[in-house]
Amino acid sequence: MSTELLIREYVRQVLKEDDGGVYGDLAVADAGMNPYGVSFGSDSDLYKVFVKPFVDVVDTTMGKTKELSQKAQTLGKVAFEAVATTLIPVLRDSYKEIFAHEKEEIDKIKQEYHDVYQANWDAFRDLDVVCTAFCYAPAAFLTAKMIQKSPSAAISMISVLTGGSIDGWLNKVKEKFDITKEPPKTGLDVPGGHDGGGHHGSQAMLEAEGTQPSIEQVLTNPKLVAKIQESPLVKKMERDGRAMVRGTLEQVFKQAQAIIRAQSLQDMQNKTHAKLKGLDKLAQVPPQERQKLEQAILAGAKKSMKAFYIKNLEGQVKQAIDAGISESSPYVQDYKRVIAKINGL
Repeated sequence: MSTELLIREYVRQVLKEDDGGVYGDLAVADAGMNPYGVSFGSDSDLYKVFVKPFVDVVDTTMGKTKELSQKAQTLGKVAFEAVATTLIPVLRDSYKEIFAHEKEEIDKIKQEYHDVYQANWDAFRDLDVVCTAFCYAPAAFLTAKMIQKSPSAAISMISVLTGGSIDGWLNKVKEKFDITKEPPKTGLDVPGGHDGGGHHGSQAMLEAEGTQPSIEQVLTNPKLVAKIQESPLVKKMERDGRAMVRGTLEQVFKQAQAIIRAQSLQDMQNKTHAKLKGLDKLAQVPPQERQKLEQAILAGAKKSMKAFYIKNLEGQVKQAIDAGISESSPYVQDYKRVIAKINGL
């Protein structure tokens, strides 16, 4: 029997012995139905992305180790695939638990700031990643892309975030910008006054000549962003949102760090609380080859698991950016920092 067929048969038996537990059927795919924060939910996805590509990596590593016989290398490939096939779904479930807790916190935040979210529901479209990024940095949420999608929602959002304090100016913006018509020839300034109905900046706004800013330019003007940032409501939302997200990212990093720094397969088994399949194959390898074989399998498993954390976090970032969140937003940047830290483990 060829090495590839031997591996497939052994993994099939491993999964069959699991009696339908967390490892499931590798042929079952539920892509598109993944829970919040999880980019690869199905066992099929997990296998294709985090196990199969690393079999060749381990094979190459073992091939470069002259002390390993062909039999040891064959058993090593079988053992690695079984180990990784066991570990990755366990990591998926632990990772899922972290984000399930964040999802609960998001729901609490949406209840606490019900007026803010309800007033701008079209902008969020019930996407939790968007709701979270918004709470994380409300002012930074107002990107040109978001405003293009719905200028009226953006204006409504600014009104709620500033407690109605600049509604007078916002009403003038509404009058000047009808999104169904050509942009007005008169330029607009940003609010600089004190009350909602009579800003000192309103006159300057009406008198500005020679400029024709777009609605995106007006609503992302640094002066307006600073005005939003000063809002007590915005400051409180940021504190709550950042504490939640940073707590989640810290848990993910600590989990990844503990597993990727495992000193042996036994250590990895202890840290994941998973009974690793495939270790019985190592027992069939002569003692003089076993240590090097385990080192190769351990190195491959670490690379596989590092990829698991990085790709899942990158999936969360992609979802946020695709929904209109700026790549330079504090939310995305914090995710990227954690991704870089895990990559450096």
